[in-house]
Amino acid sequence: MTSVPSPAIRKRVLLVVGFAVFVDMLIYGLIVPILPSYAESLGASQTRIGLLFSSYALTLFIATPLLGMLTDKVGRKGPLLWGMIGLAGTTVMFAFATEFWVLVAARMLQGIAAAATWTAGLALLADVYPSEERGAAMGLALSGQAAGTLLGPTVGGWLFEWGGYKLPFLVAALLALIDALLRVSLLRQVTDTKAERYISPLRLLGSRAIWMIAGVVALGASIPAILEPTLPLHLSRHLNATPGVIGLLFAVPTIAYALTTGMIGALSTKVGHAKTIAAGLMFTAIMLPLNALPDMIWLQVVILALLGIGMGTVLAPALPKLTDLSQQTVTGANAHGFTFAVYNTAYSVGMMVGPLGSSVLTEHFGISYAYLIIGAAAMLCAILFYRGMPK
Repeated sequence: MTSVPSPAIRKRVLLVVGFAVFVDMLIYGLIVPILPSYAESLGASQTRIGLLFSSYALTLFIATPLLGMLTDKVGRKGPLLWGMIGLAGTTVMFAFATEFWVLVAARMLQGIAAAATWTAGLALLADVYPSEERGAAMGLALSGQAAGTLLGPTVGGWLFEWGGYKLPFLVAALLALIDALLRVSLLRQVTDTKAERYISPLRLLGSRAIWMIAGVVALGASIPAILEPTLPLHLSRHLNATPGVIGLLFAVPTIAYALTTGMIGALSTKVGHAKTIAAGLMFTAIMLPLNALPDMIWLQVVILALLGIGMGTVLAPALPKLTDLSQQTVTGANAHGFTFAVYNTAYSVGMMVGPLGSSVLTEHFGISYAYLIIGAAAMLCAILFYRGMPK
């Protein structure tokens, strides 16, 4: 990239990417209170419903590297638009599905659309923001992710109660199309960027530092996934929490994450991304085991909020650090598409591994020891990361 775009152009890109991430996660979470019972009505077993939900992460995992390379080849704006149009189409498929296999197909296509949106969007953000401003910009974009995650299940459940099964999906499809129009209008004056030359993915994947960042991204992404299958039962049994209270408690780390990622991103630029990530890993390693200890709701709220801040302290600096490492590895190539494919792939791995690992450990050792084991592993990772990562 030969010149830095004007502040007005950069703000447009940040708005588009932040809103794109918000819409994607809103639609991702929208189906949570709706789809299990509908799939069951179509004859699906609990195991098949679990496969339905995991199919999103599977296609996200497979499609992300391919779309990353495509984004570097053809530019960012096209895949960003295709992703949102594809998301609108898959959402309509959910609305009119009358067979279980159609739900699975829609969920898998939703993962591919998300791969296009995230990879192209983050690459475009990295293209237009200079290194000293990327931390704050990417932190703000991740706030959109947290807001969508928080609102999705609530909006989906409310729309379902108001208008039945189809309404949430039709509203979401309309929102996706509005987002697509927003991308076309606001990005019209943004110069698209392609990689100046073909860069083999092996160049990036040959960097030990990039693998280390991918590892901490997977770990950071696994934290909420670790809680989801294990903490609700604990809260119900030991704090007598109702489903409504549990839902509110799970919103706490997301809100804390959303409110602090922008500040954390800006702070990490000043003190160093690697130092911030290591501190975030250590803090998260301490906070996770504490979630099994409170005997009062207010204390559980505090610990969950601190855990959300810890997650943000891991993930927000990882994005700009990954960009810096990519530029150092393939100087001047603008291979940001594949760079953020690495991020998304690592994130999807964390989403897949987290629930399985926490469930197995909890079943064998109980939730307190399970969280303690995972926290100890996170602390070890923090030490190894700090000692091995270039500052």
